[in-house]
Amino acid sequence: MISDVRVATEGMVLGALLCAAAISDVRERRVTNGLNLLILTIGFMVSTLQVGVWSGVGHALSGVGVALLVWFPMFALRLMGAGDVKLIAAASAWLGWQGAIVATLATGVAGGVLGALWLVRSDGALSALHTVGTALRSPWLMKMRPFEPRERIPYAVAIATGVATAWWFVNGQQLLGGR
Repeated sequence: MISDVRVATEGMVLGALLCAAAISDVRERRVTNGLNLLILTIGFMVSTLQVGVWSGVGHALSGVGVALLVWFPMFALRLMGAGDVKLIAAASAWLGWQGAIVATLATGVAGGVLGALWLVRSDGALSALHTVGTALRSPWLMKMRPFEPRERIPYAVAIATGVATAWWFVNGQQLLGGR
């Protein structure tokens, strides 16, 4: 019973932090370092409380490491912002390496849906198809220009969805009474 309350509390705290990140990204198109540091710190604390100090630190570091390994190249290629990469890495401290993989997959799916909705909303589908076609035919014509902040997709929404999905896969059975 105490374990169920602990897991539910952890889920609510993580959910609130992810909501704060998503709201910040929608409003300001950025996720602050302070919020990412808070998510990371609490993630390390939760991991150590779950499985002990050294195992918890290893659990958290493995999640952060997998997330950085997968998502840092996206930042390096200027496909996503540094705050987004830090967000998924920090949240992966709660999940460990296996949860980070699930979060990555779920974030990719959520990001695809978000991107499609964003294109439809902004009437940018034809422009996007033209850009992709140009990139495939003549990549040297493409210029890496920074996008205006309002043009950027608030990817923290997809990250929050992916991390919440992964957290549920890891902890949901316990909340459902072991079913």
